Amino acid sequence: MKSIAIILVDLEHGRYGHRSALLDLLAGKPVLQHTIDRAARITGIDGIVLLHPESQRIEGRFETPIDSPTVLAMPMQARPGDAWLRSVIGSGRKWSLTAWRGGIGGMTVYDELLPAYPLAQAVQQVGAESAVVMRGDWCCMDFALASEQLRLHRSAPESMKLTFTQAPPGLSPLVIHRTLLEDLAQNAATIANLICYNPAKPVVDPACKDVNVPIPASVRDQYRRLIYDTPRAIDHLRQIAAQLGDRFAFADAPEITSASRAIEIDQPQHQFDRLPQQFTVELSPRRSVNGPIVPQHYLDLARTDMSVQTVGALLDQLPSAGDCSVLFGGLGDPLLHPQWFEVLERATGCGLLGVGIETDLLTEPQVMDQLMSLPLDVIAVRLNADTAQTYEKVMGVDGYGKVIENLQALFKLRNANRKSNTGFCGWVVPRFVKVAENLADLETFFERWMTVTGWAVIDRALTGRGLIPDMSPVPMEVPRPPGRPIKLNRQKHRLTVLSNGSLCLCGQDWLGRLSLGNVSDAPLMNLWAGAPDLADRAEAAGCVCPACGEWLEAQKHLTVGSAS
Repeated sequence: MKSIAIILVDLEHGRYGHRSALLDLLAGKPVLQHTIDRAARITGIDGIVLLHPESQRIEGRFETPIDSPTVLAMPMQARPGDAWLRSVIGSGRKWSLTAWRGGIGGMTVYDELLPAYPLAQAVQQVGAESAVVMRGDWCCMDFALASEQLRLHRSAPESMKLTFTQAPPGLSPLVIHRTLLEDLAQNAATIANLICYNPAKPVVDPACKDVNVPIPASVRDQYRRLIYDTPRAIDHLRQIAAQLGDRFAFADAPEITSASRAIEIDQPQHQFDRLPQQFTVELSPRRSVNGPIVPQHYLDLARTDMSVQTVGALLDQLPSAGDCSVLFGGLGDPLLHPQWFEVLERATGCGLLGVGIETDLLTEPQVMDQLMSLPLDVIAVRLNADTAQTYEKVMGVDGYGKVIENLQALFKLRNANRKSNTGFCGWVVPRFVKVAENLADLETFFERWMTVTGWAVIDRALTGRGLIPDMSPVPMEVPRPPGRPIKLNRQKHRLTVLSNGSLCLCGQDWLGRLSLGNVSDAPLMNLWAGAPDLADRAEAAGCVCPACGEWLEAQKHLTVGSAS
């Protein structure tokens, strides 16, 4: 059974639009060379294929490792529809770059290797039966883990057509059979389609099966992107390489994650060198609904819409972080802001990694055309029901039919955009806050929208840290070991900006009582530098809600391993 390693190589562009860093020197040699050397150490491979764009020539840019299998540079064959699939995968993964899966659509780090058509063509061209696939910037790929994945796959190739691990992104490749690659290519499908829950065909999560090679919990629980692509990940890998020295070229997954964790513990100040990866921006505190599921039903949010000047100043500071994404939403509906289109048009053109909105979608039909003209990554729709009766009960207005009509218009326009490869081709995601009043709709809601759109989200009811009643049908406290004190989670990956400019650490700080300051008064980096002091004051004041979980310590070590 012939098996090859496929390394995807692009010397011009990274996976998410950053410059390619494959030829950067890391621990004494180019990043790409590290990946090739590690691939050459995988037990059981019969050759290495460097798959590259047809417009690029990579001969002379790498060295063949001594005693390694044949290394072959091969131009990548692509189809017109592959660009759309690549875009959809990217739009889903942008919101979960540090986890192996968990993006919109259940997208995994292994989906970053797709589309499958070029991979299937490469496997077919060299006459192989399976492939160990990685990208050229996966310079920390654990060749021992990869060897075990390949061994397991080859022991039962028909029943284990793909093998993977739950390691942080970049530490292990995907091992996949030729026939499965061909199926993915033929159906323009993703790895997420194979391992994500499908209500039409419910099966045991593959992560619970033998195809998932077990790894130490210390490796699995390190939420870091260990791929040499985004500026944040590049900085962290450079620190790891400096710490490991000569060991870096041979370090396995436990050594890499141990070094990563040591950096976070010994140098906690480094997390403030860059802004968090995700921002929620509240353009307007207003909504067109006022039912019992809506915070505004209970609260008078005494703040106005965000000024265009404020949001502009905010956006101007974000692209420099390199991997920041913005979701326009918060407590209000961004489509109620009188200049929402101008703001979103600017946001999608200023260099942000990802841009999305969250809306009630209770608006005029012509707004759908405007939304579809923008290259957004996601449009999240607060539906919260699966019938008109339930919608009116929880949202307070008779608007279910209008939202459904607007959703249908979005789907129609999205399909047209797909054919022309212009405008919005991202995700439409219906959301459902689970409360007692809509519990009967939950199952049909989830099945319907998972089938129609490919993704749906069930949210727990929030209280704004006690500002409104808890409407959850069952207790939803975050579990923690008995006797462990509640502590703030300092490793923040998301900040919230209220419409009055208040910068909040906690997404449930709806009134901005623990604000870092106002984005109109000081640069974001200056405000962010005050986060440790604010967290200390919040903890001392007992402002941590046991039912919240957003600031709770999630791992054994404070400041380490948080996915919040």
